[in-house]
Amino acid sequence: MNDYNFLADLLDTFQSSPDWIKALWLLIPPCFLLALIKILTRYRLVSKQIKARLVEEIILPIDRQSDGHMQIANRRPEITRRSPGLLLDETSTSSRDHQNL
Repeated sequence: MNDYNFLADLLDTFQSSPDWIKALWLLIPPCFLLALIKILTRYRLVSKQIKARLVEEIILPIDRQSDGHMQIANRRPEITRRSPGLLLDETSTSSRDHQNL
């Protein structure tokens, strides 16, 4: 049992397998890595968009009225979302809401 080598056994199994299985062994790892990179970049882009929207919502202009009072003015139109769990583009959602009015 001391002479057993797992890597030699794995290589022997790979060499004796049919060609279509060899192709799968060679294609699956790169495809997995490409899919993982795509998912991670999509996540980073969406998270940056959400952070930008939060900053836009937090920073509001302050208007000083003629009588000396200050008022926070929200000049952005209110957006009603039907499903808060979806990450949708704000412009497409607002245009759809305006069409429904």
